[in-house]
Amino acid sequence: MTRNFMQIMLVLVLASAAAISSWSEEPKKDTKPKEPEKMDMTDQFKEWNSDKFNSPPTEFRQGHVTPRDLDAKAIKTTEVGFTIQLPSGAPVPTPSVYKGKVFVSGGFHSKEFYCFDAETGKLVWGKNLDDDGPTAAACEDGVIVFNTESCTLFALEANTGKQLWSLWLGDPLTSTPTIANGKVFTSYPAAGRGGQVPNDPPNAQPNEKKQPRGRKGNPPCSHVLAALELKTGKILWQRWLDSDVMSAPVAVEKELFATSFSGVVYKLNQEDGSVISATKCRATSAPVVVGNNVYMTKRADDGKGGKVEESIARQERASNVILAESEKKEAPHLDDKVQDQSKLKGQGGALDAGNGFAGGAPQAANPNAAWKNVGQSNVSTMQAFQGSRILNYDGRNYNCMGDECVCTDPASGKELWKFKLDGDLKKEGGFLAAPPAEAGGELFLSTLNGEILRVDPMTGKVTQKYKVGAQLRFQPAVENGKIYVGTQDGKIVCIDTGDKKFTGWPCWGANAAHTGVPDKK
Repeated sequence: MTRNFMQIMLVLVLASAAAISSWSEEPKKDTKPKEPEKMDMTDQFKEWNSDKFNSPPTEFRQGHVTPRDLDAKAIKTTEVGFTIQLPSGAPVPTPSVYKGKVFVSGGFHSKEFYCFDAETGKLVWGKNLDDDGPTAAACEDGVIVFNTESCTLFALEANTGKQLWSLWLGDPLTSTPTIANGKVFTSYPAAGRGGQVPNDPPNAQPNEKKQPRGRKGNPPCSHVLAALELKTGKILWQRWLDSDVMSAPVAVEKELFATSFSGVVYKLNQEDGSVISATKCRATSAPVVVGNNVYMTKRADDGKGGKVEESIARQERASNVILAESEKKEAPHLDDKVQDQSKLKGQGGALDAGNGFAGGAPQAANPNAAWKNVGQSNVSTMQAFQGSRILNYDGRNYNCMGDECVCTDPASGKELWKFKLDGDLKKEGGFLAAPPAEAGGELFLSTLNGEILRVDPMTGKVTQKYKVGAQLRFQPAVENGKIYVGTQDGKIVCIDTGDKKFTGWPCWGANAAHTGVPDKK
């Protein structure tokens, strides 16, 4: 009898310890085998956003900006352009070029945002923000919008930097906003407003959550996708999501696509937010939509703890059926075990600590979803994650998958060419090059070893190398013959190629809608 009592007590103690550990700051590996998940989650997505559950919050306080100067010595003219050393010395995301100006974050550690002349690098205006970690900007109709990691969506007048509106959405923000059809689309953590989402920890998986009976509560979701009026910030609609949006929402025609960090691809109507579909396809990049096809990368392994693999998939836009998939490629760049031992993990931890996350990403960010799917779990690395995102250009697909630049046939997924990128992928962590940009009929890749590669899209031959002199992890912008790129050590670098045909990729994802498809000239 005593032994049975002791065994029961031991079980209760172990169960309590497991429950406590599930709320710890660092994501824990789930080794328990699970039932295969259903791919079509449309009905579930609709239920989350039905009258059965609470609606997302609607009241947000305002952020603030004040004028900021920059030491003229920070701006240096070079033989091929200019270099600007920003005070934070922290990673700077992709600059945005709009109407002769360059708009750029002051870096992950900063509470700064800047506007420079695109030709000379001269400071046009600078702003102090009351939150740190600005993302890349989207620019449209005289307005620029950007998120800060903590925790505000800002809309400023492009010419002057005057604040038009702002919303303190939640801590932390790890996606970049999107502009299309007079609307801003962004995501935020519902639990990042000073408390947890009621009923469930935000890192629990949808099939692990149970809603209390007899009262209305929140759905099993950690994040919200919101649509706002560009000029005023008025909330137009909001929808619950299982986890944060990967990179940025993608606006195509009348539809809005978003990949969550858990790998679900959501599709909604831009105008009213009505649900079109949700598909659990273990996606590892923001989608690229061309006609009736949706291109993405996805996990291709069995998810049982073996070798991590990735493939390129073509999905039918209307039915969400995967029509073709490339050969599997080993993907240490997505492997949580590899990433946890990499330099990037240490760098991400240091960046997080500098922004107040010494214990790791807060549970409001739902880091477990990203960690399980793409191997990243720091606020900084989640915000910087671009994945193996595809560029669709001239009837071919191009992307960087870890340590290779790959060209594939869009219809079949068949490999047409590839080349290896310099560097030790496993040691460094992340990717050895950012997603490619297209300008003037050639590809431009920013690489971790500090070069911009210009590549012939037909052959994969590197036709030009531009030395930057610092590590690069973000996609470049290419406009009016000039390359603009942010470095990992806090610089903005402009390189004049001398050929104005290289233009048409002014920001991350090609445009403010982040389609990943070059705008037709």
